[in-house]
Amino acid sequence: MAQKRSARRQTGPAPAPAEQPGPSALFRVCMTAALLALYAALIAKPIDLTTSDLGRHLKNGELFFQRGLIAGTNLYSYTHPDHPFVNHHWGSGVIFYLIESAAGFSGLSLFFIAASAAALWLFFASAARHASFGLAVMLTVLALPVLITRHEIRPELFSYVCSGLFWKVLSDYRERRRGAAWLTVLPFLQLLWVNLHIYFFIGLLLISAFLLEALIALVRMNSTALGVDRRRCATLATLLCVCAGASCVNPAGLRGALYPLMILREYEFPVIENYSVPGILAAGFQFLPLIYFLLLFAALCLSWLYVALKDRASFFLGHLLLSSFFAATAWATIRNLALFAFFALPLTAANLRGLSRGSMRWLGSASASAGAAAALALLLVLLQPDYFGAGRGGLGIGIKTGNLAAMQFMRRENLQGPIFNGYDLGGYLIYALFPSERVYVDNRPETYPPSFFAEDYLPLLVSEEKWRAYREMHRFNAIVINPGGRSAAMENFAVRRMFDPDWAAVFFDKDILVLVRRFGPNQPIITRHELPRDAVLRKVE
Repeated sequence: MAQKRSARRQTGPAPAPAEQPGPSALFRVCMTAALLALYAALIAKPIDLTTSDLGRHLKNGELFFQRGLIAGTNLYSYTHPDHPFVNHHWGSGVIFYLIESAAGFSGLSLFFIAASAAALWLFFASAARHASFGLAVMLTVLALPVLITRHEIRPELFSYVCSGLFWKVLSDYRERRRGAAWLTVLPFLQLLWVNLHIYFFIGLLLISAFLLEALIALVRMNSTALGVDRRRCATLATLLCVCAGASCVNPAGLRGALYPLMILREYEFPVIENYSVPGILAAGFQFLPLIYFLLLFAALCLSWLYVALKDRASFFLGHLLLSSFFAATAWATIRNLALFAFFALPLTAANLRGLSRGSMRWLGSASASAGAAAALALLLVLLQPDYFGAGRGGLGIGIKTGNLAAMQFMRRENLQGPIFNGYDLGGYLIYALFPSERVYVDNRPETYPPSFFAEDYLPLLVSEEKWRAYREMHRFNAIVINPGGRSAAMENFAVRRMFDPDWAAVFFDKDILVLVRRFGPNQPIITRHELPRDAVLRKVE
C-alpha cells in the first residue's frame, strides 16, 4: 500500500476533486470573463513606434513578402551592414505584417490583446484545475500587476501562448485526461515557436521537467504498473528528442537552436529591460512593479514552505526546478517578470491544492471568492496607485495620436541622409524610411559588434571631439533623436547641437527632434521649416 500511495504522489498534481463544492458554472464563466477583461483593459495601450521594436518587425514582414528575404545580416544599418546575426523572431514580423496590412494598427492591437488574454486563460485554467477556482482567482489578481509590465506588441507574446499550450498538453497527459496522441501537436508547435521568439527553449524545458517527474515515478512504481510508466517515460523522451530536432528547423539551423545560450553575451549596451532587479535599483530607477513582483514571489516561496511543512505529498521535483528557473530569470532580467507571473499561477496553485481543500475551503463559495478578489485588487491599487494611473499611457488601441507625424514629415520633405539617430528611434526610422535611408544604430545590440556602443555610439553623445570626427567620417546630413527620453546624455547632446551653427531644427514634437545640416542637401527643408532655437531649447529642457 505504501508503494501505491508513493506512486500516485509521483504522477503529478491532480485536479481538485469534482465533488468538492464550489461556485456555479455561470459564476465561473462570469468571473473568468471579468479577469480576462480586466487584463485586456490594462494592456490596451496605444502603439508607440518611437519606443518599441514593432516598426522593425513590420519591416521584416514586408521584406519577407516583397523579396522573400529573412535577414541574416544587419542590412538596416549603414554602419555595419554585413555584421551577421541570428534572426530568431522573423516569423513574428511576418504575422504582425499580415495583420497590420489586413486590419491596420487597430487590428494589430486587438490581436495582441486577444492572444495575451488567451495565454492568461491557459495558465489560469490550469491553476483552477490544480487547486480551486477561488484560489486561482486570487492568484491571478495578485499576478496581474506583474503581467501588465509587458504591454507592448512584441514577439514574446507568442512565447506566452506557446508556453501555456505546452503546459496544458503536458499536464493533461500527466494527469491522464488526454492520451499520447495529443503530444504529437507539440513538435509542430515547437517548429513554429523557434521561428517566432527566442524563448522557444522553454518548450524543451517543460518536456524535460515532466520527463523527470515520470522517471521518478517509474523508480517508485510497483511492478503491476511498471510497463505503463515505462511507456510514458519513453513517450516523453521521444517527444523531447523530436522537439529538439524541430528547434533546428530555422534559418540558422543548429546555431539558431543554441542561440539562447549566447545572445546575452552580445549585449554590450545597457538596455533597461535587461537589468536585474538589484541592478535596476542600484541604477536609481523608480521601478513601480517591483513591490508586486515581490508579493507574487513571496506567494510562490510560501507555497513551497507549505509543501515542505504540511503537504509533502504535493512535492514534485519538476515543479521545484521550474519554480527556481522562472524566479531566477525574473530576478536576473526584469523583462522576464511577466513570464514568471504566468508560470507562478499553476505552480503556486499546485502547491496549495491541499490548503484550498482545508483552511481555505471558504473560497469555494461564489460570494467569498468574488469579495476576496475585489478586496485584494483594491489593496494592490492602493499599494501603488501611480502604477495604474495616467503614467501608464491611458487606454486605447491602434497607433498613438501623432505618432506618425515625424515619419510623414521626413517622407514628405524627402529627408536626405546619412542620418545620425538615437538608439531608441532605430525601429521607428527603419519602418519610416528603409530602404531609401538606413539608420546609424537601432535597438538590437546583438546585431552590432560588441565594441560599437562603447566606441562608436555613446562617445558621440558626450564628446564633442568624437562627434566632430564621426561627423566628418560619415558626412551626417540629418540627426533624428528623442531628447525627452531617459538619457541625460541625449538631452545634453540635443542642447549642444542647438548651439552648433552647422545644424538647424526643422521638426520637433513631444517624441522626436529632427535637425539637418546647413548648406547641405536638406537646405530647402531649413528654408521652409526652421524652428526658433529658444523654442526648441525650452521643450528640450
